[in-house]
Amino acid sequence: MPQCPTCGAAFQTENPRAAGYLNQKKWRQMNQANVVKGLPSIEGAGSGGSVGISVLADQAVHKTVANDKRLLSDDEFTSIVSDIEDPEIQELLTGKVAPESADPNAEPEDPQGDKMDAPKCNQRDTRAESFATLIAARVRRRAEQGRDRIICQRCHSLKNYSRVDRPWKEDIVSDPRVLRFLRYKSNIMIVVVCDLFDIPGSLIPHLGDIIGSRHPVVLVANKSDLLPRDYHKQRLLMWLKRFVGGLEVNVRAIHFVAALKNLGIRELAADIMEQRRPGQDIYMVGRANVGKSELINALLRISMGGSAHTVLASHVPGTTMGLYGIPLRRFAKALVPLSGAEPQDRQVHLYDTPGVFSNKSIISYLTNEELKLVVCQKRVSPFTFILNLGQSVMLGGLGRVDLVDGPSRILVTVFSTIRPHFTRIQRADELVQAMQSGKQTILQPPVGDSERLKWFPHQKLALEHKFAG
Repeated sequence: MPQCPTCGAAFQTENPRAAGYLNQKKWRQMNQANVVKGLPSIEGAGSGGSVGISVLADQAVHKTVANDKRLLSDDEFTSIVSDIEDPEIQELLTGKVAPESADPNAEPEDPQGDKMDAPKCNQRDTRAESFATLIAARVRRRAEQGRDRIICQRCHSLKNYSRVDRPWKEDIVSDPRVLRFLRYKSNIMIVVVCDLFDIPGSLIPHLGDIIGSRHPVVLVANKSDLLPRDYHKQRLLMWLKRFVGGLEVNVRAIHFVAALKNLGIRELAADIMEQRRPGQDIYMVGRANVGKSELINALLRISMGGSAHTVLASHVPGTTMGLYGIPLRRFAKALVPLSGAEPQDRQVHLYDTPGVFSNKSIISYLTNEELKLVVCQKRVSPFTFILNLGQSVMLGGLGRVDLVDGPSRILVTVFSTIRPHFTRIQRADELVQAMQSGKQTILQPPVGDSERLKWFPHQKLALEHKFAG
């Protein structure tokens, strides 16, 4: 079954709210394109499908159309042309010019007169093979340019409106054992992606037990553009290496990148090209929302002609729905030389895998609207505040820090897109109780009506920390 080229979900026409859904028009359009490209026609392409043009295209591809000239009646011609999705091809076949492209200086035609070369009203003197060949050439050219990609309804909503039509948690993958198939692959390279803003939470513990420890691994720490400008890279690298040991994988290199802004991407691509052996597939692995899809798009952007084949990247976790491979030849100049791929690389792909969601993440309690408030989209500036004894600092309804005993004041530095709220501990307790009873407060997230506020998880003591100094 064909897949959506941006999220990897299998196309379907049954459930409009599920990933991979296509309406009947898009399903027929995809079926036509497959036939023209020489791919098998998909059964169940919807009632009233465009049989005429599909048959003609299929005959053109397989060279089975007779050489004899064939006459089409007006009804046959109109039926076939009306099923063509591309208006430019319709213009070429009918000889008509679209209103917006018509020549304003052209003389009006005489409604009573006929031109010498005008076709007769009751027939079209042309070859069926000419129609199909013209359409096939057009479709192939558009396919090479990436202009005819059909995406599912879910991807269309995310790409154009940054929303999904149902709770995003219904589509996520939370069991890391879905990656176990990589253990049995013999000649692959794995790129593990983590989020610099949440290193402990974005790494999969004991990953080697799942995917094996013999595969070469390149660890990519993404979203470096969100950190403060004066962050100490070497200290951050030392801290990151503390967590790498818990992965139990064969890490060959570590790279700091910002996929959205193409920072560090060329150095990463050069390292992958140097370390990858001919014939090795590449698999992107990591937690949900760490930026695997955006990293692939960054590699495509620095490739020769690869930007037309990008995948969908969104702030909504679980955007990638299935294993989706992009031929490595699309990454010319980035991952393969401009001179061309090795013979062993002609069938090699770079695969985007579904992000594995962590049930321990606080994001699992948030709605689509609340995600926009919490997930960092731009550089975060740290704020340092004085927290006095008996005060509490609150990050919406997500959590708080209370200073219950000790010195009269301490300094608190906050890295967050949610502006902290400082108040007395007693007042903080009142705000939390009001939120849990369904009353609107200044604490956001959560966002919504009283039912949403009641459903939101109640705050409880998570950590009691004692320090001196």
